[in-house]
Parts: sequence; C-alpha cells; structure tokens
Amino acid sequence: MRTRSVLRGFAAAALTLSVLGLTMSTASASGWKDGWLDNTEFGLFCQSDYKNSVFDLSASDENFGDDFFKGSKSCAGQMVNENTASYINNSCGFFVYTNTNMMGDKGFIPEGHRGNASAKFKNRISSAFRYC
Repeated sequence: MRTRSVLRGFAAAALTLSVLGLTMSTASASGWKDGWLDNTEFGLFCQSDYKNSVFDLSASDENFGDDFFKGSKSCAGQMVNENTASYINNSCGFFVYTNTNMMGDKGFIPEGHRGNASAKFKNRISSAFRYC
C-alpha cells in the first residue's frame, strides 16, 4: 500500500514537471531577443536594407553592450552595440540613442516604420527606449 502511494506521488511529480517544462519552453519560444522579429517587436539589423541578423526588442534596453545577434547568418555572435544599419518597427515608438543609458544623440522611430539608419546613427546605436 505504501509503495503504491509513493509511486503515485512520483507519477504526479513527473507529470507536474513535464507540464511545467512545456509551459516554460513555450514561453521562451515567444520571447524577445531571440533573433526572430515578430509583429510586436522593434528590430535592428546588422546590415542595410533589413539584411542579415536581427536584434529584436519588445522593451527598453539601456545598454546593447551585453547583447549579441543570434541565428546562423554572418552577423550572428557579433555584439549589437554600435553595429546596426537598418530597422523595422512593428512595435510602438522607440527612441534610439548613440550612447548607453539613453544618452547621446537621440532619434525616434515611429510604429510601423522601416528604413536604413541615417549617417548620424548607422553603427552608432547603443540603447533604446520603448515609448507607447
């Protein structure tokens, strides 16, 4: 009888852990900064004309110095800081800055806009602030 209760407890624990694992993997698959630009994110690309790897944001980021492009393209593994040439904004507005901590030159990218970074911002963006 005791053995049966212990086995039921193990089975319940295993089921709980498998459900928890499934929930956690689903949540991380839809996360930001995963290298996949979805319809609610702001994306910065390492090359002009939205080419190569993308850095996808859905919230502010004070310092791109600890962020890296993901994926299998040639920019994968490179630091995002001062290494962006174009953008697509599927989110609400974003301010971009040429220094960390939302300092330096500031530019605004409205919702729905896409384009190449101007000479003032190309390969100089270091932080971003989400403005909704």
